Amino acid sequence: MNNEIRSIYFETSAVNYLFDNVFNKRDFSSIETKKLQLQKQRRWYISIITLWEIFLTKDQDRRYNLFDFSRCLFYDFLIPSPEEIIINYIKSGCPEREAPYEFKSQSLFAKEWAFACKNLDYEFQPDREQIESYTHHFRFIGEYFLKVKKGYRLRPLYASNEASNKINSAYLQHIFKYLLEIHGGTPDENEKHFIAVSLQLTMIILCYGIAFDQLTIEAFWNKDKQMEPLERLEYTIKHYPDIFFRGPIVNIAKMIIMQSGNKSGRGVYFDSLHAIYTTYSQLYVSNDAHFLNYKMFNSQDPNMHKIIDVKDLQFFTP
Repeated sequence: MNNEIRSIYFETSAVNYLFDNVFNKRDFSSIETKKLQLQKQRRWYISIITLWEIFLTKDQDRRYNLFDFSRCLFYDFLIPSPEEIIINYIKSGCPEREAPYEFKSQSLFAKEWAFACKNLDYEFQPDREQIESYTHHFRFIGEYFLKVKKGYRLRPLYASNEASNKINSAYLQHIFKYLLEIHGGTPDENEKHFIAVSLQLTMIILCYGIAFDQLTIEAFWNKDKQMEPLERLEYTIKHYPDIFFRGPIVNIAKMIIMQSGNKSGRGVYFDSLHAIYTTYSQLYVSNDAHFLNYKMFNSQDPNMHKIIDVKDLQFFTP
């Protein structure tokens, strides 16, 4: 008998599909399905990103119903946040293959989610104005990458004046050239694009801490001493250079690059964060064409075979 626990990740579009097309029928019970999957050693995971997108649902009734449905169907603990996965990967030494660790998030929403799953009378809904304000910044990040057609042409995240703008640009160009040297060989335009996006994502998430789970990032950096963002970047390049070329940040970068030829969409950055879980799950379930395209775009990655269309799932009545 195989007692291996299987982690199955459901991206937000798959959650919506199940809610609208499967569990809206009397034949299927979300609570009973959850019990059955746990008996079979299967954990149906969602993430902080999934919950965040559910909380962005404008219709109040649908928002609550999606939340209530999700806690009845999906595992009682959230899958680790992208930031938790990134930090664990760094602490592990950026290995080609990570050792197993407890897959239980301690991030934003994690405690509330676990309590809500065990106590169905409990409901939590973050303040919508606050969550929409944060979302504006995350969507801007997606637009930022899509608007830079030549990804190797770096731009600073912000600059207070023309002089600092030039200094920051020169500094980033220096860092970029150094990463090209680490990469080795003669990188073509696609490789330059990839390295540039990876560099900027590392700056945004790891160095500036612009993230859903910012506390995890800040706890990592502030354990010993305070560091400014550019100090963090220098430290990362010195101690964790592999983070730019493999691992979770690379998953985010590849998804952004795949969509870089399209018009800017609201979900680019959200999609890219979801893409981390193609590595950290046994199956990745989606109803989003972007992920099926991602599977083809990134076909040399063995993790791509994990991506399945939610419509291919089969449900049976007792």
